[in-house]
Amino acid sequence: MVLPALIGVLVLLAGCSGTRTGTSKAAGAAPAAAADGAAPSSTVASRGTLRLVVTPGPVQNGNVDPRYDWVTPFEQRTGCQVLLTNASTDLQAVNDINQGTGRSYYDGVLGDPEVLGQLVKLKAVQPLNVPRITGYAQISPRLRNAPSEVSGGKVYGVPYIWDSYVTGYDVGKVKPSPQSWTSLFAPDSASRYSGKITMPDSPVTLALAALYLKSAQPSLGISDPFELTKPQLAAAQQAVSAVRSQVGTFWTQDSSVIGQLGDGQDLLGAVLSRQIVQMSRAGLPTAGVPVLTAAAGAASPVADVLSWMMTSQAPETYCTYQWLSWSVSNYVQERVSAWTNEAPASLAACRGAAVANCAEFHETSLATARNIVFDHLPVSDCGTGQTDCTDYAQWQSGWQHITGEPTVTPAG
Repeated sequence: MVLPALIGVLVLLAGCSGTRTGTSKAAGAAPAAAADGAAPSSTVASRGTLRLVVTPGPVQNGNVDPRYDWVTPFEQRTGCQVLLTNASTDLQAVNDINQGTGRSYYDGVLGDPEVLGQLVKLKAVQPLNVPRITGYAQISPRLRNAPSEVSGGKVYGVPYIWDSYVTGYDVGKVKPSPQSWTSLFAPDSASRYSGKITMPDSPVTLALAALYLKSAQPSLGISDPFELTKPQLAAAQQAVSAVRSQVGTFWTQDSSVIGQLGDGQDLLGAVLSRQIVQMSRAGLPTAGVPVLTAAAGAASPVADVLSWMMTSQAPETYCTYQWLSWSVSNYVQERVSAWTNEAPASLAACRGAAVANCAEFHETSLATARNIVFDHLPVSDCGTGQTDCTDYAQWQSGWQHITGEPTVTPAG
């Protein structure tokens, strides 16, 4: 039976949508604020319409909870009306921007490293004029210089929030406590929790397996788990296949992880830190490893940065740059962290409602942490001009082979 506290968490997750078709008039909307948190004196005249493709949840306009609305203040402050289109999958986000008139209709898109990488490769997004983004310099250098944000020396992504993949477990039933990815991918360890393991239904699981192999089989020569040669990718596939029979569920939604791991149906899994935070605050006996530390050689969490991009033919660049500046302001960063239970992109936003999340994510250690790995799109030249790496299509094919489910590659 699902605990009462867990039911509340699942209800909140179900309502985390930011779909928008017009100006919100929600009562209790927050006052408009400048990038430094100061409120402007009045609403300005209309300047244009900003059309954005977003993942459900991280952009709130007060429709779910009137206390969380950073769209209406932006409209009041800039005169730019915001229209949001929800894309529930990476494929949908890429197709919305790249097919038909998408790149000339939409102005921006919010996406994960795989979305950003694919759109850069398709030339569907454009390099950003960073000096036009007020507050860009206060974003953590580790995030703004992550492999997913920069391509060919040009900046394409503006970090918004970030999360990390960790090993989540039931602290009362998993003994001893996991210390690394070995607990999931070493067959002897995984067999102890057969049928009660959960993993992401995503090619990112291959990178997690590669992290395990990096220490378990150093002869493979794995350096970056997202830059794998054919033999290295094959080894990662084999590592997942070796424990495939022990996996009870492959998850795609927060609610699946929280419902299964939080209720004891699963005991161990590769999950996101925000899911651990939500379960822990609901009083459920869960924890995640590894944490972000400055120790060299420690087990590595995989950071997943959600970023803003501008389409290659954006019709409304004024409003887009205003939005990018607004999104990295302390005002928005604090609120989006509190809403999503993810970490803000700026340490300066670790205040008020975001303080607890910053502590959970060890935000103050981000600048010096040497055990963190950043998610980014696998490409055939390894991003460095080499010729022996595997690309994302090969990763998708490999994942399909493991799960037996079709994986559709976005049209180029």
